[in-house]
Amino acid sequence: MTSHRFRGNAKMRYGGLDWHKATGFGLPPFLLGWWLGMAKDFSLAFYHSAEWERARRAALERDHYLCQHCLAAGVITPATMVHHIKELTPANVSDPDYATSLDNLVSLCDRCHKKIHGWIRQGATRQGMTFDADGNLIRIDTH
Repeated sequence: MTSHRFRGNAKMRYGGLDWHKATGFGLPPFLLGWWLGMAKDFSLAFYHSAEWERARRAALERDHYLCQHCLAAGVITPATMVHHIKELTPANVSDPDYATSLDNLVSLCDRCHKKIHGWIRQGATRQGMTFDADGNLIRIDTH
């Protein structure tokens, strides 16, 4: 039997509500606008389609609404999004083998999704910034 740790208190973090049922997207309303803003222009219509919503819901249900990367590490974390393993491009966004196939989808938490895309960097808050030895935010000198 696998031992699991909980990252935070899911009921506290999400107000004890089933946001998937409440919003249809599995996200609290304050995150929903942010998530929709992540879509690239070529994929915006796709991410608003019934096909995507069906595929997304099927992936979350298959993965029991848990982040699969955290789960593999023995940590139970609610999934907040579904990620395309093979990235969507203008050439494949209309191809169901890429866009809606469960074989190309994985449920992730926000942190793991950011790690996959390289949006989390060790020791930096955003590109060009870091913390000094005293914990002050400073620009990285590129000269």
